[in-house]
Amino acid sequence: MRCPFYFNSAAAQAGISSQELAEGILDVVNSAMERAIRVISVERGHDPAEFTLLAFGGAGAMHAAFLAAQMNIPRVLIPINPGLLSAMGMLMADVIKDYSITVMMSQRDTAYLTKQFDSLEERGVRDMASEGISKDKVYCERYLDMRYQGQSYEIMAPYSKDFIAGFHSLHEKTYGYKNKDRTVEIVNLRLRARAVPDRPQLEKIEATHDPSPEQALISEHDVIFEHKKMKTRILDREMLKAGNRIDGPAIVTEYSSTTVIPPFAWARVDEYGNIVITFRR
Repeated sequence: MRCPFYFNSAAAQAGISSQELAEGILDVVNSAMERAIRVISVERGHDPAEFTLLAFGGAGAMHAAFLAAQMNIPRVLIPINPGLLSAMGMLMADVIKDYSITVMMSQRDTAYLTKQFDSLEERGVRDMASEGISKDKVYCERYLDMRYQGQSYEIMAPYSKDFIAGFHSLHEKTYGYKNKDRTVEIVNLRLRARAVPDRPQLEKIEATHDPSPEQALISEHDVIFEHKKMKTRILDREMLKAGNRIDGPAIVTEYSSTTVIPPFAWARVDEYGNIVITFRR
């Protein structure tokens, strides 16, 4: 392994090999990413096993399979050009405007709430029109910030015919309990005005009946996985075809990112060029 002098020096100071130091750094990075995923999943009452992990950014596809395996997420989806996904999202994202009114009320006055929501909706449609977006392309979503009386934090719940029951259910899902005997306070009304732009159609890639990705093979190198040196194929993503299967260990390179498929995983390429990683059982 060829490493800069400072890397070898740091390993020597720690009394370990440069390989052990590199693996340790990756373990620390993966642990930090795992904690961040837990904050938006487990700690919000969601079971990671019910989701697919979408990897993006220049480094996301390098770590995604390891994170998914640690959190029991069954699959990873890596889109084409993951390093450019945020920029593409900016071009394809809905136009959104958010509005809110603080009401601080504990009574269930649906007539008053409807009147306030209607006022916010008119404002949202008017603001969208000032940007050249017609009313028929604007969709409005209504929400309430609610809490049990005495709490110092709120939960944003969709406004519906029985929004109190919806709040109890959402509170239980988020925090593990509900108390139907406590008074529910409505703190804020929120309206989200959404306009859907015209989006470009995603193109399908060339398909093949041969699952082997040999046409994309660049070379083979020894790569360390879990302290073991393994022969690993290096593949060019632009040469992959829909229907290809990639057995780990493998590394897929492209302009904006690098995808790592560990030995305990395999991947398939779908019709839009996405790499879908799943795990060996």
